[in-house]
Amino acid sequence: MTQDNILFLSATEIANKIRNKEVTSYEVVSTYLQQIEEQNGIFNAVVLIDKENALRQAKLADEAIKSANNWGKLHGVPITIKDNYLTQGLTTTSGYEPLRNHIPTKDAELVKLLKSEGAITIGKTNLSVLAMDMQTDNAIFGKTNNAWDINRTSGGSSGGCAVALATGMIPLSFGNDLAGSIRIPSAYCGVYGFKPTFGVVSVNGIQTDPKELVNGLKSLAVAGPLARTIEDLQLAMDVIAQTTDTDKKLIPINRCKDTVDIKNLKIGWTDEFGNVPVDNEIKKAIQNYIVKLEKSGATVVEIAPPIDFHLAWKTWGSFVGMQGGYSTPNFLKWIGLPFIKGVLKNVPMHQNVVKPTSVKKYMEALNIQESLITQMENFLDDFDVFICPASSVNAFPHHKPTKKLGDFNIYNNSIEVNNELIHYYMATQAYTTPFTLTENPVLSMPISLSKDSLPIGVQVIGKRYSDFRLLKIGIVLDGYSEKFEYPLE
Repeated sequence: MTQDNILFLSATEIANKIRNKEVTSYEVVSTYLQQIEEQNGIFNAVVLIDKENALRQAKLADEAIKSANNWGKLHGVPITIKDNYLTQGLTTTSGYEPLRNHIPTKDAELVKLLKSEGAITIGKTNLSVLAMDMQTDNAIFGKTNNAWDINRTSGGSSGGCAVALATGMIPLSFGNDLAGSIRIPSAYCGVYGFKPTFGVVSVNGIQTDPKELVNGLKSLAVAGPLARTIEDLQLAMDVIAQTTDTDKKLIPINRCKDTVDIKNLKIGWTDEFGNVPVDNEIKKAIQNYIVKLEKSGATVVEIAPPIDFHLAWKTWGSFVGMQGGYSTPNFLKWIGLPFIKGVLKNVPMHQNVVKPTSVKKYMEALNIQESLITQMENFLDDFDVFICPASSVNAFPHHKPTKKLGDFNIYNNSIEVNNELIHYYMATQAYTTPFTLTENPVLSMPISLSKDSLPIGVQVIGKRYSDFRLLKIGIVLDGYSEKFEYPLE
Protein backbone atom coordinates (compact mmCIF):
# COMPACT_ATOMS: atom_id res chain seq x y z
CA MET A 1 0.00 0.00 0.00
CA THR A 2 1.16 3.57 -0.67
CA GLN A 3 1.73 6.10 2.06
CA ASP A 4 -1.39 8.08 1.11
CA ASN A 5 -3.52 4.94 1.37
CA ILE A 6 -2.34 4.20 4.91
CA LEU A 7 -2.27 7.58 6.63
CA PHE A 8 -5.99 8.12 7.12
CA LEU A 9 -7.06 4.53 7.61
CA SER A 10 -8.68 3.77 10.94
CA ALA A 11 -6.82 1.83 13.60
CA THR A 12 -9.43 -0.93 13.20
CA GLU A 13 -8.72 -1.20 9.48
CA ILE A 14 -4.97 -1.20 10.06
CA ALA A 15 -5.23 -3.93 12.68
CA ASN A 16 -7.29 -6.08 10.29
CA LYS A 17 -4.90 -5.54 7.39
CA ILE A 18 -1.86 -6.44 9.50
CA ARG A 19 -3.66 -9.52 10.81
CA ASN A 20 -4.64 -10.56 7.26
CA LYS A 21 -1.11 -9.90 5.92
CA GLU A 22 -2.36 -7.22 3.50
CA VAL A 23 0.22 -4.82 4.93
CA THR A 24 3.07 -5.21 7.39
CA SER A 25 3.37 -3.42 10.69
CA TYR A 26 6.79 -2.23 9.55
CA GLU A 27 5.24 -0.53 6.51
CA VAL A 28 2.57 1.10 8.64
CA VAL A 29 4.93 2.31 11.36
CA SER A 30 7.42 3.59 8.76
CA THR A 31 4.65 5.48 6.96
CA TYR A 32 3.50 7.30 10.09
CA LEU A 33 7.06 8.07 11.15
CA GLN A 34 7.63 9.64 7.73
CA GLN A 35 4.46 11.72 8.07
CA ILE A 36 5.59 12.94 11.49
CA GLU A 37 8.97 13.86 10.04
CA GLU A 38 7.34 15.80 7.18
CA GLN A 39 4.51 17.56 9.05
CA ASN A 40 5.40 17.88 12.71
CA GLY A 41 7.59 20.93 12.17
CA ILE A 42 4.46 22.82 11.12
CA PHE A 43 2.03 21.58 13.76
CA ASN A 44 4.22 20.56 16.73
CA ALA A 45 1.94 17.75 17.85
CA VAL A 46 4.50 15.01 18.62
CA VAL A 47 7.21 15.97 21.09
CA LEU A 48 9.10 12.68 21.41
CA ILE A 49 9.64 10.04 18.72
CA ASP A 50 10.76 6.53 19.66
CA LYS A 51 11.77 5.63 16.11
CA GLU A 52 14.29 2.83 16.54
CA ASN A 53 12.30 0.94 19.12
CA ALA A 54 9.05 1.38 17.18
CA LEU A 55 10.59 -0.07 14.03
CA ARG A 56 12.13 -2.91 16.04
CA GLN A 57 8.74 -3.72 17.57
CA ALA A 58 7.10 -3.56 14.14
CA LYS A 59 9.54 -6.16 12.78
CA LEU A 60 8.79 -8.41 15.74
CA ALA A 61 5.06 -7.92 15.14
CA ASP A 62 5.45 -9.04 11.54
CA GLU A 63 7.50 -12.07 12.53
CA ALA A 64 4.78 -12.99 15.03
CA ILE A 65 2.10 -12.80 12.33
CA LYS A 66 4.13 -15.12 10.12
CA SER A 67 4.23 -17.58 13.01
CA ALA A 68 0.46 -17.26 13.59
CA ASN A 69 1.17 -15.58 16.93
CA ASN A 70 -1.41 -12.86 17.50
CA TRP A 71 -0.43 -10.34 20.17
CA GLY A 72 -3.93 -8.94 20.56
CA LYS A 73 -6.50 -6.44 19.33
CA LEU A 74 -3.90 -3.80 18.37
CA HIS A 75 -1.21 -6.14 17.03
CA GLY A 76 1.39 -3.97 15.28
CA VAL A 77 -0.76 -0.82 15.30
CA PRO A 78 1.15 2.41 16.00
CA ILE A 79 -0.22 4.80 18.65
CA THR A 80 0.83 7.98 20.43
CA ILE A 81 0.53 8.71 24.14
CA LYS A 82 0.00 12.11 25.78
CA ASP A 83 3.22 13.24 27.45
CA ASN A 84 1.87 13.00 30.99
CA TYR A 85 1.54 9.20 30.99
CA LEU A 86 4.49 7.36 32.48
CA THR A 87 6.33 5.46 29.75
CA GLN A 88 9.16 3.19 30.83
CA GLY A 89 12.46 4.38 29.40
CA LEU A 90 10.82 7.29 27.55
CA THR A 91 10.87 10.85 28.82
CA THR A 92 7.63 11.98 30.49
CA THR A 93 7.68 15.76 31.03
CA SER A 94 4.01 16.78 31.47
CA GLY A 95 5.21 19.96 29.73
CA TYR A 96 6.67 21.01 33.09
CA GLU A 97 10.22 22.34 33.36
CA PRO A 98 11.18 20.39 36.52
CA LEU A 99 10.32 17.17 34.61
CA ARG A 100 12.25 18.03 31.44
CA ASN A 101 14.62 15.06 31.86
CA HIS A 102 12.31 12.72 33.77
CA ILE A 103 12.58 9.13 32.50
CA PRO A 104 10.14 6.79 34.29
CA THR A 105 11.10 3.25 35.29
CA LYS A 106 7.57 1.92 34.74
CA ASP A 107 4.56 2.34 32.47
CA ALA A 108 1.21 3.85 33.37
CA GLU A 109 -1.56 1.24 33.68
CA LEU A 110 -3.13 2.41 30.42
CA VAL A 111 0.17 2.02 28.59
CA LYS A 112 0.60 -1.51 30.01
CA LEU A 113 -2.82 -2.52 28.69
CA LEU A 114 -2.13 -1.12 25.23
CA LYS A 115 1.20 -2.92 25.05
CA SER A 116 -0.44 -6.15 26.19
CA GLU A 117 -2.70 -5.98 23.12
CA GLY A 118 0.17 -5.41 20.71
CA ALA A 119 0.11 -1.63 20.26
CA ILE A 120 3.38 0.08 19.34
CA THR A 121 4.06 3.50 20.89
CA ILE A 122 5.85 5.60 18.30
CA GLY A 123 5.77 8.90 20.17
CA LYS A 124 4.50 11.20 22.92
CA THR A 125 2.18 14.13 22.17
CA ASN A 126 2.26 17.71 23.37
CA LEU A 127 0.11 19.15 26.16
CA SER A 128 -0.25 22.22 28.35
CA VAL A 129 1.79 22.53 31.55
CA LEU A 130 0.75 19.66 33.83
CA ALA A 131 -2.35 19.38 31.60
CA MET A 132 -3.84 22.53 33.17
CA ASP A 133 -4.86 24.78 30.26
CA MET A 134 -7.40 24.72 27.43
CA GLN A 135 -4.61 25.48 24.94
CA THR A 136 -1.60 23.28 24.26
CA ASP A 137 1.59 25.20 25.02
CA ASN A 138 4.53 24.86 27.39
CA ALA A 139 8.03 26.22 27.88
CA ILE A 140 9.74 22.95 26.93
CA PHE A 141 8.12 22.24 23.55
CA GLY A 142 6.12 25.34 22.63
CA LYS A 143 2.59 25.51 21.26
CA THR A 144 0.69 23.06 19.09
CA ASN A 145 -1.04 24.51 16.02
CA ASN A 146 -4.47 23.51 14.78
CA ALA A 147 -4.55 21.24 11.73
CA TRP A 148 -7.16 23.46 10.03
CA ASP A 149 -5.43 26.78 10.67
CA ILE A 150 -1.98 27.00 12.21
CA ASN A 151 -2.80 30.43 13.65
CA ARG A 152 -5.46 28.85 15.87
CA THR A 153 -5.28 26.75 19.01
CA SER A 154 -5.58 22.98 19.00
CA GLY A 155 -7.41 23.17 22.32
CA GLY A 156 -5.99 21.64 25.45
CA SER A 157 -4.70 19.89 27.22
CA SER A 158 -4.65 16.88 24.85
CA GLY A 159 -4.09 19.10 21.82
CA GLY A 160 -1.11 17.13 20.55
CA CYS A 161 -3.23 13.97 20.39
CA ALA A 162 -5.98 15.66 18.36
CA VAL A 163 -3.64 17.37 15.90
CA ALA A 164 -1.59 14.20 15.34
CA LEU A 165 -4.84 12.48 14.31
CA ALA A 166 -6.14 15.33 12.15
CA THR A 167 -2.85 15.56 10.23
CA GLY A 168 -2.49 11.82 9.60
CA MET A 169 0.49 11.37 11.92
CA ILE A 170 -1.20 8.52 13.81
CA PRO A 171 -4.44 6.49 13.71
CA LEU A 172 -5.06 6.35 17.48
CA SER A 173 -3.98 8.44 20.46
CA PHE A 174 -4.56 8.54 24.21
CA GLY A 175 -5.17 11.56 26.43
CA ASN A 176 -6.89 12.43 29.68
CA ASP A 177 -9.67 14.79 30.74
CA LEU A 178 -10.43 16.84 33.86
CA ALA A 179 -12.02 20.00 32.43
CA GLY A 180 -12.55 18.95 28.82
CA SER A 181 -8.98 18.05 27.87
CA ILE A 182 -10.11 15.29 25.50
CA ARG A 183 -13.41 16.83 24.44
CA ILE A 184 -12.24 20.35 23.56
CA PRO A 185 -9.25 19.37 21.35
CA SER A 186 -11.47 16.79 19.61
CA ALA A 187 -14.09 19.45 18.88
CA TYR A 188 -11.53 22.04 17.74
CA CYS A 189 -9.67 19.59 15.48
CA GLY A 190 -12.58 17.62 14.00
CA VAL A 191 -11.72 14.26 15.53
CA TYR A 192 -13.58 11.97 17.94
CA GLY A 193 -12.78 11.84 21.64
CA PHE A 194 -14.19 9.85 24.53
CA LYS A 195 -14.36 10.77 28.21
CA PRO A 196 -15.24 7.53 29.99
CA THR A 197 -17.32 7.23 33.12
CA PHE A 198 -15.13 8.07 36.09
CA GLY A 199 -13.61 4.92 37.56
CA VAL A 200 -13.75 2.53 34.58
CA VAL A 201 -10.27 3.28 33.14
CA SER A 202 -7.18 3.46 35.33
CA VAL A 203 -5.53 6.85 35.80
CA ASN A 204 -2.61 5.33 37.70
CA GLY A 205 0.58 6.57 36.13
CA ILE A 206 -0.52 10.04 35.07
CA GLN A 207 2.42 12.28 36.02
CA THR A 208 1.53 15.13 38.38
CA ASP A 209 3.65 17.84 39.98
CA PRO A 210 6.64 16.05 41.56
CA LYS A 211 6.55 18.50 44.49
CA GLU A 212 3.35 16.74 45.60
CA LEU A 213 4.64 13.38 46.79
CA VAL A 214 1.12 11.94 46.91
CA ASN A 215 -1.07 12.14 43.80
CA GLY A 216 -4.07 14.08 45.09
CA LEU A 217 -6.32 13.71 42.05
CA LYS A 218 -8.59 10.99 43.39
CA SER A 219 -11.78 11.97 41.58
CA LEU A 220 -12.95 13.65 38.35
CA ALA A 221 -9.89 12.98 36.13
CA VAL A 222 -10.27 10.22 33.54
CA ALA A 223 -8.12 8.57 30.88
CA GLY A 224 -9.48 8.02 27.38
CA PRO A 225 -8.88 7.70 23.63
CA LEU A 226 -9.02 10.04 20.64
CA ALA A 227 -9.45 8.76 17.09
CA ARG A 228 -10.82 9.51 13.63
CA THR A 229 -13.72 7.07 13.97
CA ILE A 230 -16.05 6.02 16.77
CA GLU A 231 -15.31 2.37 15.94
CA ASP A 232 -11.70 3.08 16.93
CA LEU A 233 -12.88 4.57 20.22
CA GLN A 234 -14.78 1.32 20.83
CA LEU A 235 -11.68 -0.72 20.06
CA ALA A 236 -9.55 1.43 22.36
CA MET A 237 -12.06 1.32 25.20
CA ASP A 238 -12.31 -2.45 24.90
CA VAL A 239 -8.57 -2.57 25.60
CA ILE A 240 -8.25 0.02 28.38
CA ALA A 241 -11.53 -0.37 30.31
CA GLN A 242 -10.32 -3.18 32.53
CA THR A 243 -8.26 -3.82 35.64
CA THR A 244 -4.61 -4.74 35.76
CA ASP A 245 -2.63 -6.73 38.33
CA THR A 246 -1.64 -3.45 39.94
CA ASP A 247 -5.02 -1.65 39.78
CA LYS A 248 -8.04 -3.73 40.78
CA LYS A 249 -10.31 -0.93 42.03
CA LEU A 250 -11.92 -0.16 38.65
CA ILE A 251 -15.62 -0.74 37.98
CA PRO A 252 -16.33 -3.34 35.25
CA ILE A 253 -18.79 -2.23 32.55
CA ASN A 254 -20.96 -4.12 30.09
CA ARG A 255 -19.56 -4.25 26.53
CA CYS A 256 -23.15 -3.86 25.17
CA LYS A 257 -24.44 -6.21 22.49
CA ASP A 258 -27.60 -4.19 21.82
CA THR A 259 -28.66 -3.14 18.34
CA VAL A 260 -29.36 0.59 18.09
CA ASP A 261 -32.08 1.93 15.79
CA ILE A 262 -32.39 5.69 15.23
CA LYS A 263 -36.19 5.34 15.34
CA ASN A 264 -36.04 4.03 18.90
CA LEU A 265 -33.81 6.79 20.27
CA LYS A 266 -35.07 9.57 22.52
CA ILE A 267 -32.61 12.47 22.51
CA GLY A 268 -32.53 15.49 24.79
CA TRP A 269 -30.66 18.47 23.42
CA THR A 270 -29.85 22.12 23.91
CA ASP A 271 -27.65 24.63 22.13
CA GLU A 272 -27.03 26.67 25.30
CA PHE A 273 -27.24 26.32 29.08
CA GLY A 274 -26.26 28.17 32.23
CA ASN A 275 -26.63 31.57 30.50
CA VAL A 276 -23.25 31.05 28.81
CA PRO A 277 -23.44 32.30 25.19
CA VAL A 278 -22.61 29.95 22.31
CA ASP A 279 -21.45 31.13 18.88
CA ASN A 280 -24.47 31.50 16.61
CA GLU A 281 -22.92 29.34 13.91
CA ILE A 282 -22.43 26.48 16.38
CA LYS A 283 -26.03 26.85 17.55
CA LYS A 284 -27.31 26.79 13.98
CA ALA A 285 -25.22 23.69 13.20
CA ILE A 286 -26.65 21.89 16.24
CA GLN A 287 -30.20 22.88 15.30
CA ASN A 288 -29.72 21.63 11.72
CA TYR A 289 -28.24 18.39 13.00
CA ILE A 290 -31.15 17.81 15.38
CA VAL A 291 -33.60 18.34 12.50
CA LYS A 292 -31.85 15.56 10.57
CA LEU A 293 -32.13 13.22 13.54
CA GLU A 294 -35.81 14.02 13.96
CA LYS A 295 -36.56 13.50 10.26
CA SER A 296 -34.83 10.11 10.50
CA GLY A 297 -37.23 8.97 13.20
CA ALA A 298 -35.55 9.89 16.48
CA THR A 299 -37.62 11.55 19.20
CA VAL A 300 -35.94 14.85 20.06
CA VAL A 301 -36.74 17.15 22.96
CA GLU A 302 -35.18 20.57 23.45
CA ILE A 303 -34.33 20.59 27.14
CA ALA A 304 -31.45 21.13 29.55
CA PRO A 305 -30.71 18.98 32.61
CA PRO A 306 -32.46 20.47 35.67
CA ILE A 307 -29.24 20.99 37.58
CA ASP A 308 -27.78 24.15 39.06
CA PHE A 309 -24.88 24.72 36.65
CA HIS A 310 -23.39 27.52 38.75
CA LEU A 311 -23.26 25.14 41.71
CA ALA A 312 -21.80 22.41 39.51
CA TRP A 313 -19.04 24.72 38.27
CA LYS A 314 -18.12 25.84 41.79
CA THR A 315 -18.15 22.29 43.14
CA TRP A 316 -15.91 21.10 40.30
CA GLY A 317 -13.49 23.84 41.36
CA SER A 318 -13.70 22.74 44.98
CA PHE A 319 -12.46 19.25 44.07
CA VAL A 320 -9.67 20.55 41.86
CA GLY A 321 -8.50 22.96 44.55
CA MET A 322 -8.68 20.42 47.37
CA GLN A 323 -7.05 17.56 45.50
CA GLY A 324 -4.62 19.38 43.22
CA GLY A 325 -3.52 21.89 45.81
CA TYR A 326 -3.70 19.84 48.97
CA SER A 327 -0.08 20.55 49.86
CA THR A 328 -0.52 24.35 49.89
CA PRO A 329 -1.23 25.58 53.44
CA ASN A 330 -4.44 27.56 53.96
CA PHE A 331 -2.35 30.47 55.27
CA LEU A 332 -0.64 30.86 51.89
CA LYS A 333 -3.99 30.60 50.13
CA TRP A 334 -5.36 33.42 52.27
CA ILE A 335 -2.34 35.58 51.44
CA GLY A 336 -2.69 34.92 47.72
CA LEU A 337 -6.46 35.35 47.55
CA PRO A 338 -6.53 39.17 47.06
CA PHE A 339 -4.13 38.89 44.12
CA ILE A 340 -6.31 36.53 42.08
CA LYS A 341 -9.81 37.65 43.11
CA GLY A 342 -10.04 39.94 40.07
CA VAL A 343 -9.10 37.13 37.75
CA LEU A 344 -11.75 34.78 39.09
CA LYS A 345 -14.60 37.21 39.74
CA ASN A 346 -16.63 35.99 36.76
CA VAL A 347 -15.36 32.39 36.69
CA PRO A 348 -17.33 30.23 39.15
CA MET A 349 -15.46 27.00 38.33
CA HIS A 350 -12.16 28.52 39.47
CA GLN A 351 -13.26 30.46 42.54
CA ASN A 352 -12.95 27.49 44.88
CA VAL A 353 -9.74 26.20 43.27
CA VAL A 354 -7.70 28.81 45.13
CA LYS A 355 -9.73 29.32 48.31
CA PRO A 356 -8.65 27.99 51.72
CA THR A 357 -10.37 24.70 52.45
CA SER A 358 -11.20 22.27 55.24
CA VAL A 359 -12.40 18.73 55.81
CA LYS A 360 -15.90 20.10 56.35
CA LYS A 361 -15.85 21.87 52.98
CA TYR A 362 -14.63 18.70 51.32
CA MET A 363 -17.52 16.73 52.83
CA GLU A 364 -19.93 19.43 51.64
CA ALA A 365 -18.52 19.18 48.12
CA LEU A 366 -18.95 15.40 48.15
CA ASN A 367 -22.58 15.77 49.20
CA ILE A 368 -23.26 18.31 46.46
CA GLN A 369 -21.63 16.05 43.88
CA GLU A 370 -23.78 13.10 44.98
CA SER A 371 -26.91 15.22 44.64
CA LEU A 372 -25.96 16.49 41.16
CA ILE A 373 -25.09 12.96 39.99
CA THR A 374 -28.52 11.78 41.09
CA GLN A 375 -30.22 14.69 39.33
CA MET A 376 -28.32 14.02 36.11
CA GLU A 377 -29.01 10.28 36.21
CA ASN A 378 -32.72 10.90 36.85
CA PHE A 379 -32.76 13.26 33.87
CA LEU A 380 -31.15 10.61 31.66
CA ASP A 381 -33.73 8.03 32.75
CA ASP A 382 -35.95 9.76 30.17
CA PHE A 383 -33.38 9.98 27.37
CA ASP A 384 -30.91 7.70 25.62
CA VAL A 385 -28.44 10.59 25.28
CA PHE A 386 -28.19 14.32 25.80
CA ILE A 387 -26.53 16.51 23.12
CA CYS A 388 -25.04 19.96 23.80
CA PRO A 389 -22.14 22.18 22.69
CA ALA A 390 -18.56 21.27 23.58
CA SER A 391 -17.50 24.91 23.83
CA SER A 392 -18.86 28.42 23.35
CA VAL A 393 -16.63 28.81 20.29
CA ASN A 394 -14.80 26.87 17.61
CA ALA A 395 -10.99 26.85 17.58
CA PHE A 396 -9.93 30.43 18.29
CA PRO A 397 -6.66 32.24 17.43
CA HIS A 398 -3.77 31.46 19.78
CA HIS A 399 -4.69 33.33 22.94
CA LYS A 400 -2.02 35.01 25.06
CA PRO A 401 -2.19 34.72 28.85
CA THR A 402 -2.63 37.77 31.04
CA LYS A 403 0.23 36.71 33.28
CA LYS A 404 2.27 33.72 34.36
CA LEU A 405 2.24 32.17 37.80
CA GLY A 406 5.45 30.14 37.84
CA ASP A 407 5.16 27.80 34.85
CA PHE A 408 1.39 28.28 34.51
CA ASN A 409 -0.53 30.62 32.23
CA ILE A 410 -3.20 32.74 33.92
CA TYR A 411 -5.97 34.32 31.84
CA ASN A 412 -8.06 37.32 32.80
CA ASN A 413 -9.04 38.19 29.27
CA SER A 414 -11.92 37.37 27.01
CA ILE A 415 -12.95 35.56 23.86
CA GLU A 416 -15.54 37.12 21.58
CA VAL A 417 -18.81 35.22 21.26
CA ASN A 418 -21.50 36.82 19.06
CA ASN A 419 -19.89 40.26 19.52
CA GLU A 420 -19.93 39.76 23.31
CA LEU A 421 -16.77 39.31 25.37
CA ILE A 422 -16.83 36.10 27.44
CA HIS A 423 -14.12 35.23 29.95
CA TYR A 424 -11.56 32.77 28.55
CA TYR A 425 -12.33 30.09 31.14
CA MET A 426 -16.11 30.36 30.72
CA ALA A 427 -15.87 30.14 26.92
CA THR A 428 -13.69 27.04 27.09
CA GLN A 429 -14.77 25.15 30.23
CA ALA A 430 -18.40 26.01 31.00
CA TYR A 431 -19.87 23.27 28.79
CA THR A 432 -17.50 20.48 29.81
CA THR A 433 -16.90 20.72 33.56
CA PRO A 434 -20.48 19.91 34.72
CA PHE A 435 -20.29 16.44 33.14
CA THR A 436 -16.88 15.85 34.67
CA LEU A 437 -18.44 16.49 38.06
CA THR A 438 -21.42 14.19 37.36
CA GLU A 439 -19.03 11.45 36.11
CA ASN A 440 -20.98 10.77 32.90
CA PRO A 441 -19.37 9.23 29.82
CA VAL A 442 -19.16 11.80 27.03
CA LEU A 443 -18.51 11.37 23.31
CA SER A 444 -17.08 14.42 21.56
CA MET A 445 -17.86 14.25 17.82
CA PRO A 446 -17.76 16.61 14.83
CA ILE A 447 -21.03 17.38 13.05
CA SER A 448 -20.00 19.91 10.37
CA LEU A 449 -17.58 22.61 9.29
CA SER A 450 -18.02 26.34 9.84
CA LYS A 451 -18.02 28.93 7.06
CA ASP A 452 -14.31 29.40 7.90
CA SER A 453 -13.71 25.65 7.43
CA LEU A 454 -13.29 24.99 11.13
CA PRO A 455 -14.76 21.86 12.73
CA ILE A 456 -17.93 22.19 14.80
CA GLY A 457 -18.22 19.57 17.52
CA VAL A 458 -20.80 18.51 20.08
CA GLN A 459 -20.87 16.49 23.28
CA VAL A 460 -23.08 13.40 23.44
CA ILE A 461 -23.66 12.44 27.07
CA GLY A 462 -24.86 9.09 28.38
CA LYS A 463 -25.73 7.57 31.75
CA ARG A 464 -22.85 6.51 33.98
CA TYR A 465 -21.40 3.09 33.10
CA SER A 466 -23.23 3.04 29.73
CA ASP A 467 -19.97 3.77 27.91
CA PHE A 468 -20.20 1.08 25.25
CA ARG A 469 -23.89 1.70 24.59
CA LEU A 470 -23.12 5.41 24.23
CA LEU A 471 -20.47 4.59 21.62
CA LYS A 472 -22.95 2.38 19.75
CA ILE A 473 -25.47 5.19 19.76
CA GLY A 474 -22.71 7.54 18.63
CA ILE A 475 -22.04 5.43 15.55
CA VAL A 476 -25.71 5.75 14.58
CA LEU A 477 -25.79 9.50 15.27
CA ASP A 478 -22.55 9.99 13.34
CA GLY A 479 -24.32 8.81 10.19
CA TYR A 480 -26.28 12.08 10.16
CA SER A 481 -23.34 14.46 10.53
CA GLU A 482 -21.78 16.30 7.59
CA LYS A 483 -18.71 14.42 6.36
CA PHE A 484 -15.47 16.18 5.46
CA GLU A 485 -11.88 15.41 4.59
CA TYR A 486 -9.03 16.47 6.84
CA PRO A 487 -6.73 19.22 5.51
CA LEU A 488 -3.92 16.79 4.56
CA GLU A 489 -6.13 13.88 3.55
